Amino acid sequence: MAKAINQDFVRGSGGTQLRALVTSGVAAILVIVLAIAAIVIVYPRASAPSGRTVHLVLPTVGPGLQAKSKVLLRGAEVGVVTDVDSTDPYSVHVDIALDDSAAASLTDAFDVDFRPANYFGTTAINLIAKAGGGSIREGQTIRRDSAPDFTMSTMIEHGSIVVDGSLTRDVIDSLNKVTDYASGLAPLVQTLIVVSDSVARTQKQLPSTLMARMNDITAVFPKTNIEALGALDAITNSSFNRLPDGSRGVDKAYHDLMNRSLTVASDGLFGAIGKLLGSHSAELTPVVTAIKYLTDEVPGVMGDASTMTKLQEAIEGLQRSFRGPKGQQTLQLRILLDSVPGVAQSMAAMGVRPGATPDHHVTKKED
Repeated sequence: MAKAINQDFVRGSGGTQLRALVTSGVAAILVIVLAIAAIVIVYPRASAPSGRTVHLVLPTVGPGLQAKSKVLLRGAEVGVVTDVDSTDPYSVHVDIALDDSAAASLTDAFDVDFRPANYFGTTAINLIAKAGGGSIREGQTIRRDSAPDFTMSTMIEHGSIVVDGSLTRDVIDSLNKVTDYASGLAPLVQTLIVVSDSVARTQKQLPSTLMARMNDITAVFPKTNIEALGALDAITNSSFNRLPDGSRGVDKAYHDLMNRSLTVASDGLFGAIGKLLGSHSAELTPVVTAIKYLTDEVPGVMGDASTMTKLQEAIEGLQRSFRGPKGQQTLQLRILLDSVPGVAQSMAAMGVRPGATPDHHVTKKED
């Protein structure tokens, strides 16, 4: 015999309450079944990517590629990966869904590679448009013999391999030396920058003018080198580097003699002068002051550079006044008498015509 069920939240008799409970249970079961069917069947179809499906057969795929990975074209997202199958030992099968607009702008000649989709390095398929080929069809299978891998993980892996194989102790020591040399050259580089800036600030002429002057300098540069080499040769072959027998070497006796001479000159001569100046400073001060007053006027008397030029011309003219063979040179003098009436009258009395300019010869004795 069935037991009566009494529920506080359901009114009525026991039979009424039982029917209400059965109805509620069946309704709950139906709701759960419908929800499961919607999640399993309806939602995947509703959320499935729309577009044209393309089946790619590639030799390899980039690390981390999976369903819902992005498909890129010129950096923009144009589709999504729907499935990745790597069960084939010789190739990988990748299904992608392309937007209709992207599929319409591409041909089946496109290339494929793998690269990061964002800053975090998420792997994506990158499509590269190529000329030629036909339009992409729904469900078309496209095979590629190569698919370059430019993903973040591959880059890090290759970098680790390179570092592990090349960054040895010798390389580290070499890098440390290069760093030290670079630090040492920093002041030189800074100096060159300062010099270049100073030259740029002080440059007063155009580069063409400066180059012309540089040409003038380089024109005499070979002769300068010859004279410099001659001076070095004269210094090298001087008596300081010759032995008494004429051979090359250091004449120790000669150098010792020069050393003793310099010692005597410094101690005996200049030392004595220093002592004299130190002990008679009061007496020498007026003399030095008087000499200073005399020598201060010498530049004014001598004049500037033009005066020295005139003096040089006068000396050259005097040298040209001596004529004749060596040992019998005579000084040619011409005296103007017209401006001296008294002399002119005396010379007229001696038979010389007025206005005449007789020559008087003075013989120059050779020393």
